Amino acid sequence: MKKKVLAILSALVVMSMGAVTAFADESPTVGTTQNPVSTQTAATSIEATSTPDTYAAATSAEGYDVQAVLQTTVDATAVAVQNELLNDLAKTGTTLGNDAIKNAAADSGKKVTAKILSVVNVEPSTATADADGKYTVTLKVADIAAGDAIVILHYNGSAWETIAPSKVDAGSVTFTVSSLSPIAVVKLNVASVTTAPKTGETVPYAAVIVLIGVAGAVIAGKKYFA
Repeated sequence: MKKKVLAILSALVVMSMGAVTAFADESPTVGTTQNPVSTQTAATSIEATSTPDTYAAATSAEGYDVQAVLQTTVDATAVAVQNELLNDLAKTGTTLGNDAIKNAAADSGKKVTAKILSVVNVEPSTATADADGKYTVTLKVADIAAGDAIVILHYNGSAWETIAPSKVDAGSVTFTVSSLSPIAVVKLNVASVTTAPKTGETVPYAAVIVLIGVAGAVIAGKKYFA
C-alpha cells in the first residue's frame, strides 16, 4: 500500500514539474535593454504597447487557439524588440531581406520605429506539424498592410527567435515556426529625420559671413534711401 502511495506522489510531482516548465515557457522574464551595436547610427524607438486582451482580441488563426499572454510577456516582448531587432538593424534587415532597414543602420538621418501589433499564445487546435515538426501559421492582424516590414518574434522557452514571414498580406502574416507560444508580430518603419541646431550651438563660420553681408546690405540700403 505504501509503495502505491509513493508511486502516486511521485507521479504528481513529475506532473507538477512539467506544468511549471510549460508555464515558464509561456512567461519569459523581462530583461534589460542593451545598447545598439557600435556601427549603428540610426535612431530607434518603440511605440507604446497595448494590453494582453487587446492583442488577443485583434488576432486569430485558423486551426490554432489564440489566447492572451501575461502582462510580463508583453513587457518582455518590448525589451526583446529593442535588443533583438532595433539594436542591430543591419542584421534585422538582412534577416528580412529588407534593404531599407539594412541601409538605415549606418545613416544618422534615418529613424526606425517598431510597433508591436500582437503578442499572443498560439497552440494548435486542428493544425498539425509537418514532417520536420514545424508549424505554418497565418495570423490575422488588422493593422498589417501589404508591403509592410513585418517580423515575427518567438520565445522558445529559453531565448527569443527572429523569424522572417513567408508571406505578408493586407490583414495577415504567414510564417513557419518549430514550436509555438508566445508569438509576437512587429511592424518596422523607416523614416527620415531632420535635426535642428541645439541651443548654444555655434553657427558655421561661412553662415556668419553670409548673415553679416545681408545685414550690411540692409543697413546700406536704408542709408541710401534716407
